[in-house]
Amino acid sequence: MSSKWLSLEEALSKALDAAAPISETEQVSIFDATNRILADDVVATVDVPPWDNSAMDGYAVNTASLDGEMPLNVQGVITAGMEASTPLQAGHAFKIMTGAPMPPKADAVVMIENTDGGKDKVCITKAPSSGENIRKKANDIAVGDVLVKQGTQLCAEHLMLLSSQGKSDVTVYRKLRVGVVATGSELAHPGSERASTQIYESNRVGVSSILRNENVDIIDFGIVEDDEASLRALFTEASTKVDVMVSSGGVSVGDADYVKDIISELGNIDFWKIAVKPGKPFALGKIGNTLFCGLPGNPVSSFVTAKLLVVPVIKKLQGQDGNYEPLYINANITRDVKRRAGRRDFQRATMVKNAKGEWEVTPFKSQSSGVMTSITSANCLMVIHEDIATLNKGDSVPVMPFHL
Repeated sequence: MSSKWLSLEEALSKALDAAAPISETEQVSIFDATNRILADDVVATVDVPPWDNSAMDGYAVNTASLDGEMPLNVQGVITAGMEASTPLQAGHAFKIMTGAPMPPKADAVVMIENTDGGKDKVCITKAPSSGENIRKKANDIAVGDVLVKQGTQLCAEHLMLLSSQGKSDVTVYRKLRVGVVATGSELAHPGSERASTQIYESNRVGVSSILRNENVDIIDFGIVEDDEASLRALFTEASTKVDVMVSSGGVSVGDADYVKDIISELGNIDFWKIAVKPGKPFALGKIGNTLFCGLPGNPVSSFVTAKLLVVPVIKKLQGQDGNYEPLYINANITRDVKRRAGRRDFQRATMVKNAKGEWEVTPFKSQSSGVMTSITSANCLMVIHEDIATLNKGDSVPVMPFHL
């Protein structure tokens, strides 16, 4: 392996170092905040629960005044959303519903199953201890608690929590603007007439779909032919419009591969070539404040490097906190594999659970990066590390699921 090739870890580290998170924020309704990135800690302003309340349907009593099997007078009924108009009297009980505020002087709730269920009078068949079946004020959330941390990608559970605090909107980072372009004179737009020497372009829609899962705004710059002037104009324009420019094709060493040189001319290239398969000719650079990610033109290589390197960069740029690496799980391989060591290999594969509930993974026999059906037929990428040349059936290997 050439010393100029970076390991995946080195490439990802350099890419993340180059990704300075955006700082611009906006207020959005919590109904529009799904998958947005929180710009400030959200601090509780309301205790939850806001008062002691009943955890059961039953009867609110004072344990100190219970007298054996003597029936208690039912002083009234308290349902959720109302409160007792008077404190609990000695020798009495309030019938109370789940979530209703505890009446003053009551210190326990007897569940209905432990009473005779009387209407005007009730007998307690099993005496409670003080505090039994009561949710104490602020035992879930207290005023001042940090509810959701800055950098969190907001999901349904976060938004429900914010709503329970009475919040109708939230401060989030603005959406990233991400440009996508495909380069190559051999490419034709889907839906258009195709010359006999052309193929229909597929990378833009694939990359856009992957990145839309990160909730970014996509700007499609279309297809640009292998022409230096056209490419220079395209990247100059993009640097004024987007935070990230994702290009596919033109970053290898062919006579018509101009992209890398043009990015170097307009800005800089941080690195080029990583020790992965597929996807070796991945480039990272910058034009002004716009980060440039140059993907290989091969569709499978483009798909893999977009997931491995572009998605983590997007996560950091948009202010998302946490681990930016993809999720890996372990699975047992179902057949022997021999290969040439030297690059980390992301093989297309299928993973299933066996009868024991264990994950098993089967790599496809054909791993050609030109076979697009190897992606649509797969549900994961099986990872073989650089120093491994042989895997035996039953060996445990890391697997990157497409979806879980």
